[in-house]
Amino acid sequence: MTAASAATPAASPSRSPRPRRRSRALVGILAATVVLGGCFTGERPTFDDESTGPAETSGNEAIDSVLALFDSVDASEFTAEYDIETKFNTVSSTGIVAQAAGERRSITVENEDRSVRFIVDGGDQRTCDLTTSECEASLNDARISDTQLPHTFYGPAFAQRLRADAQRRIGDPVASTKEIAGQNALCVDVTVAGGTKTYCVLDSGVLAEFVGADVTIELTAYSPEPDTTAFTEG
Repeated sequence: MTAASAATPAASPSRSPRPRRRSRALVGILAATVVLGGCFTGERPTFDDESTGPAETSGNEAIDSVLALFDSVDASEFTAEYDIETKFNTVSSTGIVAQAAGERRSITVENEDRSVRFIVDGGDQRTCDLTTSECEASLNDARISDTQLPHTFYGPAFAQRLRADAQRRIGDPVASTKEIAGQNALCVDVTVAGGTKTYCVLDSGVLAEFVGADVTIELTAYSPEPDTTAFTEG
């Protein structure tokens, strides 16, 4: 028993170098990981761009001309009416958008199942069921989820889509002009893996037409005057 007790402390020094060797190896692995991580970051600009927000321009003149108009829509006054065909669940809707000075905006979406109005009046925001005249104090896109669209479909939402498609395109965009609802529109066709999408916009920044695999939107009437009756809740 005495000999075994004396041997125990003597064994401790022989094991002490091993943790130091593991520490040096770990430092080497961490250093290599940092270097490799820096290399991988530089190879993923598209994903980084999507996580930090869309770029101001795409670098393509045809796309950027349409984007510049979309981005100007907040400064315009207008009333726009739309036919909306959602292909996923075959829903036909109509949309009416009125925008006035003083940050006033009304977006109405109607179909067989719903009649919903989004109202922005300065700092006041409401989503109203026009059938029941009941409103909630927020802009709730879930109320029109069957259209597969947000309430900003008249411009900002499709500026965001176009920026995303500009990154995914697999061919050269094609620019054109056409008359839609009696208005001159600037258009661009963008080919992506799923097919070709058409974006058309008026000089005011208002969406004039979108044709894609999921939805088709067409402007049917347009006025440079805002319809003030569209700001009511029923």
